[in-house]
Amino acid sequence: MSEGTKHVASDYAARFRSPFFWCCLLVFGLGALAYFPAFFPPSIAAIDAQSEQFFFEPNEAAGLPVLILSAWLFYRRSHFLDVLRGPGAIGPGAGTLTIGAALYAWGAYTSSSDLQLASIIFVLLGGVLLLGGLAAVRAFWLPILFFGFALPVSPVLLAATLYPAQLLTAQFSGLILNGIGAASYVQGDQILRAEGSFIVIETCSGVRSIFTLSMLTILLIDLFERRGWHVLVLIVLAPVVAFFVNGIRVVTLVLNPHSSIHSVHNLQGIAMLLVGLVLIYLLDGQLERAFESREPDVAASDYGSIRVPDEASSNGVVAMGTVASVLVAMLAFALAGPKWEISRVLDEKPGELLTRVFGLDPRAPYPMDYHFVGSVHYLAHARHRVEVDGGIVEIHLGVANEQLRRSSILTKRLAWPETGYAPVEESFVDLASEGPLARRMILRRGAQSMLSYSWIERRGGFAKEWFRQTLALDRSPLVRPQRMLAIRLSTKTDVWAASDEAAERRIRKVWARLAPELPGYAPTQPIRSEVQASLQ
Repeated sequence: MSEGTKHVASDYAARFRSPFFWCCLLVFGLGALAYFPAFFPPSIAAIDAQSEQFFFEPNEAAGLPVLILSAWLFYRRSHFLDVLRGPGAIGPGAGTLTIGAALYAWGAYTSSSDLQLASIIFVLLGGVLLLGGLAAVRAFWLPILFFGFALPVSPVLLAATLYPAQLLTAQFSGLILNGIGAASYVQGDQILRAEGSFIVIETCSGVRSIFTLSMLTILLIDLFERRGWHVLVLIVLAPVVAFFVNGIRVVTLVLNPHSSIHSVHNLQGIAMLLVGLVLIYLLDGQLERAFESREPDVAASDYGSIRVPDEASSNGVVAMGTVASVLVAMLAFALAGPKWEISRVLDEKPGELLTRVFGLDPRAPYPMDYHFVGSVHYLAHARHRVEVDGGIVEIHLGVANEQLRRSSILTKRLAWPETGYAPVEESFVDLASEGPLARRMILRRGAQSMLSYSWIERRGGFAKEWFRQTLALDRSPLVRPQRMLAIRLSTKTDVWAASDEAAERRIRKVWARLAPELPGYAPTQPIRSEVQASLQ
């Protein structure tokens, strides 16, 4: 055995005898136990479904691909490992670890797996701060924050953007189709052609493509080590390119007679995503030529201290021991800690309430158009039609399910009774002297015109609802006392009239009968577990 080989063997033996090595191995094992369910679905079929949803479902994010890409970003920074053996930042590191542990425990308590997954960002930041301080954070912040792409998009944000994106995509795709001579007529979320109609559903809205292409753009930026304005311009252009490419994708789906085949539909989507990445690459090349004369060359950053073997080794053992202790506490709480649950039982279902107030609707229950409704899910809902003054008013009443983390009833789609209606007029008005502020819309489909009033009872503003949903407050003792209600009152109106007073009166008469029944309806009813009962 040569001297060089003996030296390498001796070096590896010393590493295996190092307490720091075994502490790192322990932390890795505990971390795998804590976060394995968040990144690895329970079956091969689930992995296949989640991987497909990662590309198309607006409210889905696949943990495994993000884990692999984050690991690659860490590997690209492996030459900065020495900074992890420098002086740590004990105070900031311990504080960040505490935040991560608290977030993980709160996620376990509220059965919110996405909050448990989000805690990995704080746990990693805390560990890096303990090991190498701010210098280590500057070296490894990107792969740590990249884990944010593993989280599902907030359903409150999706509720505000998803259906408008569907309508805009339909309009844009219709312009392209007419521009290339494929005569089309856009009506709301539908593209009508002589060969048939095409509905722009949620997976065709382009919202998921924007997030996916933005993620790939960040990888490209890191790979080519872009800086400054170059980075900012690419990040701003990524959503624009994603929307454009998604419009082209919709056009190809409309023109392809085999697009209804599931595999063909998915392949077209993945192919167009690759087209978007190629466009970003080409834009990157143009930006490189535009900025190369304006920005100075940036040398590899100096992230600070190189390790001091004796002192750094003891610091590293303490730091990794601290992280291991925090992970043990997190796992213990997840396995043995209390869980907060909300009863899914309603004393009176929406259909029963509407029948009691307005009488029997012989045509109820009505079938649900799941393609149109998309990711909006209710604990219970009902459509009910009632005759008022010679006209029909349709009532939609939906009760929110706070147990669902990836969907929300706070959707702008609520104003639309069905697919294919195009908005003509929109305003916000008081439905009665002390009534709710309702969204009043005139919708038109062909020769039909519809007056629609819609609103969400018991909701807060956008920021408040985003905050409540993000922290899972409605799955905790901070739950609102009554569930949110989605309400829509709609009736046909004269398509040629500037205003239809008869339709307005019908809507207000129905609301006058329904309003007194809603106070106290659908209260939240927490289920006390044995652990919770013992604590009280």
